[in-house]
Amino acid sequence: MLEIKNITKKFGKNVVLDNISFVVKAGEAVGILGSNGAGKSTLIEIIVGQIKATSGEVLLNGEKDVYKNVGIQFQEGVWPKGMTSKLLIKYFKKNWSKKFDDRTNDLIKIFELDKIMTKDLNQLSGGQKQRLNALLAIINNPDYIFLDEMITGLDLKMQLRLSDFFKELKKEKKTLVIISHIPEEVETLCDRVMIIDQGKIFLDKKLEEVVKTFGSVRNMLIKYYKGELHEK
Repeated sequence: MLEIKNITKKFGKNVVLDNISFVVKAGEAVGILGSNGAGKSTLIEIIVGQIKATSGEVLLNGEKDVYKNVGIQFQEGVWPKGMTSKLLIKYFKKNWSKKFDDRTNDLIKIFELDKIMTKDLNQLSGGQKQRLNALLAIINNPDYIFLDEMITGLDLKMQLRLSDFFKELKKEKKTLVIISHIPEEVETLCDRVMIIDQGKIFLDKKLEEVVKTFGSVRNMLIKYYKGELHEK
């Protein structure tokens, strides 16, 4: 279980997150939506320990600062010159043998990285980097997976492929926290939908309730961005 308790984050006088609290149950998939600058990525960075909150705490299974069985996919990646996908995967797996195991080879094919394994990471396209970052999030088979704009910017073929992959992965009772601007991604993968607005939780509902009330996540977001959604 993931517990977010009274998290506040300030950068100078700017309050990015304002006393946010919620719980994600083991095996639950939560989609976090909201405008650019709402605080979504900052929240994830605090949860996974990349930055510190100004106040509040994050507990994973009742413990602080425990990040075993956690996989993280961020939007960006910066690597030293000459680093390749092959070397980076070996580093993440802590396995420097010549050959990958069958599961890793299967994942490389699913994420369509097999033809660029020895190419300098700094020469990869944005979509290729994004697919690599998503693969690294699940390479060690974690129980908790955090995805930040996983399919944004990918072509439709790859969007569908990765959505299908993570939909199947959900059946293994993985806990997913997904930041997205794509309502269909959230509707496909998530059990629960949250909207972060100006550093606060504006809405937190089960997906089935959202669909019952609005017809779809997209319809709900249209109302939200038009200023016609006021319930929490």
